[in-house]
Amino acid sequence: MTALSPEEEKKALENLKVLADLKKKTEILSEHVENRKAALEEEIEESLHEAIHNARDSLERVQENLEPKIQKIVEERLDVIRHQMDEWKFEARQIVEETIDKKSDALNQKLLDALESRIQEKTSKALADLKSRVKEEVAEQIATSLKTLTEQTERGLAKTRALAFTGLGLAGLTLIGVAILWLGK
Repeated sequence: MTALSPEEEKKALENLKVLADLKKKTEILSEHVENRKAALEEEIEESLHEAIHNARDSLERVQENLEPKIQKIVEERLDVIRHQMDEWKFEARQIVEETIDKKSDALNQKLLDALESRIQEKTSKALADLKSRVKEEVAEQIATSLKTLTEQTERGLAKTRALAFTGLGLAGLTLIGVAILWLGK
């Protein structure tokens, strides 16, 4: 091996010093990139948790707002049904009373009692059937509304996730660009 001239030795020492300095800067930059990456991941996780929490709150508020409206609709429909049933009872009684008036008093009373209980049975059954149908319709309306709201919430969450990952990608590219510029100096 040939001996280096003092000038070559000086140049080699300078190059060694520059390489050591670059290695130190690279380590600092790597540490900075890792710290920034961890901070961004934490920020994204917090944003996702907040978005999910907000979506749940919105869903609860919608449910709270729907319940009184649904109850009011059910009550209104039941009132209409009750009124109609009362009219039918009244009309049926009048018809029965007119028919019974034509017959004897004992038979009239017996028939009136029997028909009244039969009418009560029929109206109770019809009222129960109508209640059931109204409840089914209301349940279907609620299910449709909740499904729509859930789909909207899921689309919002998907957009938030996409934005978060785009932000991570841009941050990574920015850090790589800074590292390249810094190392290129």
